[in-house]
Amino acid sequence: MLFNNSLRKTKYKSNNQNYNYRKELLEKNKIDKDFINKIKHLTLEDLIYLKLDSLSISLKGKLLGFSILKYFPEICTEAFVRYALSVTKNKRDASVVLGTSKQNLNNMIKRFDIEFTRSNNEKQ
Repeated sequence: MLFNNSLRKTKYKSNNQNYNYRKELLEKNKIDKDFINKIKHLTLEDLIYLKLDSLSISLKGKLLGFSILKYFPEICTEAFVRYALSVTKNKRDASVVLGTSKQNLNNMIKRFDIEFTRSNNEKQ
């Protein structure tokens, strides 16, 4: 007799099972595939520099008074949480990737207001 696993698949579904932040950015036209190919050749430091440089240009070179280093760890943490949720199927696995507890991960999801929209949860 074969074991029927069909009921097990529907019993436990995670909110972030099909969460893909890159797909969300592509759908919102914030990035395109050409951009993704170009950033493969840049280091993280290069990307951060370019983002700060573009911010400085938009503020006409006046970054004085902005405490960038104060908020930088928070910005990086949010990026890591979004990455972990995108590459894993559930929150337990994401918490393992981040090296934290599931409760701490849930707190970070609330703090950074990360939403699992319906378009992210639909299977393609």
